[in-house]
Amino acid sequence: MAELIADAFTNELDPRGLAALREMRIMSHLSGLLKVLSRSTGDLDDVFSGFVWVEDDNIVGNVTVQRADKYGNRWQIANVAVARAYRGRGIAKKLMQQALDHVTASDGRWAVLQVYDHNAVARRLYSQLGFEEVGGMVDLKLTHAPKVDPPVNAANFHSFSVQQWQPLYELATNQLNTQTQWWRAMRRSDFQASFEQQIGAWIWHSMGRQTIYRRCFQSLRRFEAALVLTAERWRGVHEVQMWVRPELYGSYEQYMMQWVMATLQAYPRWPVKMTLSSEHVAGIQAAESFGFQKQQTLVTMRRRTGDSP
Repeated sequence: MAELIADAFTNELDPRGLAALREMRIMSHLSGLLKVLSRSTGDLDDVFSGFVWVEDDNIVGNVTVQRADKYGNRWQIANVAVARAYRGRGIAKKLMQQALDHVTASDGRWAVLQVYDHNAVARRLYSQLGFEEVGGMVDLKLTHAPKVDPPVNAANFHSFSVQQWQPLYELATNQLNTQTQWWRAMRRSDFQASFEQQIGAWIWHSMGRQTIYRRCFQSLRRFEAALVLTAERWRGVHEVQMWVRPELYGSYEQYMMQWVMATLQAYPRWPVKMTLSSEHVAGIQAAESFGFQKQQTLVTMRRRTGDSP
């Protein structure tokens, strides 16, 4: 199944996808143990469940179906793959229908999936099956930071510490609305750095390998906008994260992007990556004004189970 997925998504696997594929290959060597655990406890049923299409004694199609919340209301459909030689025969549609039937039989209320916007064939299939788009995340990349001057100092633009993760978490959940979080809800652990992570960041900074900058626009009670810049000297790519309250879109993005570009002048001229919500148009435009280019958009789609397409 891992080799089928690797072949089907050759040009789509990002670092996260490649990591998941490596884990799948590792698990293939533990299949006997996983089978015993699944039969004895049933705890793995919602982690590794799914359906395959078998022809000529080979797995030529696959769909993974996983429980997405502890209540079983929302289920994720993923890894919809068909071997190249068997495409065009409706196998993907039959696997998808089986997956939807499974969600319905499990009393799930919603089925949710993700697909890249350039995959027109898959998007058309999911639309035919009654799925609707509920948001997307845009990957952007800059080959190297242009030479720019620092922006004029803003009184309410200042640094914040890693311990101030709560106002950052509140800002991020405010920006990424409920629909955007259909695939994976925002978690506190994404923002609350562990003690080990803090020590690791301190060591890398002390060695001159990496520096993490945290800056925000702050009112009396909350963060209005914030960014986290991870500037590298060894790794070969810088990363930017940026959040702005939706009602303030267009107010801070240009300033923050200029600050990022000016800060990176002191670092190797390596590529810069960032991911923004497709709804954050002002942020995307600000990034593009400094030379960022869209790489791909990962679209989230949902469908209420039991509904007819």
